[in-house]
Amino acid sequence: MAASHSPNIFPDADAGLIDSLQLQEGIPSSMSAFLAEQEGSRILFDTGMGSEQSRLIPLLNFLGLKPADIDYLYLTHLHGDHIGGMMQGDEIVFPQTAVYLSQAEYDGWMQMPNEQNAQAVKTGEAYREQLHLFQFGDTLPGNVLPIDATGHTPGHTAYQIGQILIIGDLIHGAALQLEHPDICARFDMDKEQAIASRKKILQYARDNGLVIAGMHLPGPAFIRTGHSKEHR
Repeated sequence: MAASHSPNIFPDADAGLIDSLQLQEGIPSSMSAFLAEQEGSRILFDTGMGSEQSRLIPLLNFLGLKPADIDYLYLTHLHGDHIGGMMQGDEIVFPQTAVYLSQAEYDGWMQMPNEQNAQAVKTGEAYREQLHLFQFGDTLPGNVLPIDATGHTPGHTAYQIGQILIIGDLIHGAALQLEHPDICARFDMDKEQAIASRKKILQYARDNGLVIAGMHLPGPAFIRTGHSKEHR
């Protein structure tokens, strides 16, 4: 879903930089989830907010798919705009889907105050029988590699599937953060760690010529990287 972020969500970006990049009216963004077919399985990465405007289920229907056709759901983290589509009221949307989440992310959220983690707790309880917690470095079904991208949240996870690197919320404003990775969005829980993860993973993508897919990259939410700083 196309969107834009207000420059105000980047408190570390001074007005001069925003003006020089002509981003005063907003920073192009999106709210995206990704579907992959790998080794005969269908894998969904995140689910969006699950609001009335969500296009997740209609787009699955367009592809001839139902939630029951999704074999695995890999979560980048537990913010509401990434897990909201897992529930419809008190009912789970993906009753036959195995859900994967990093142990660090689960543990971190379970220790937060109730006013902060209520949605995560409710969703986790609803999917208790389907939930699988992993360690960074494990290889997941579909030969998917989870990569430590902590900082945005306690166990924020990127996933590599072939030449695609799904980066979750590593970047909220590509027009700003690709060239200025030291700038954090106010949603990053641990700014120092978020910066380190952003730099490390972006460099890894460039070194390996990977295509990055981000939940808040501007549509179509893919950027091809290479061995230079140029982004196409």
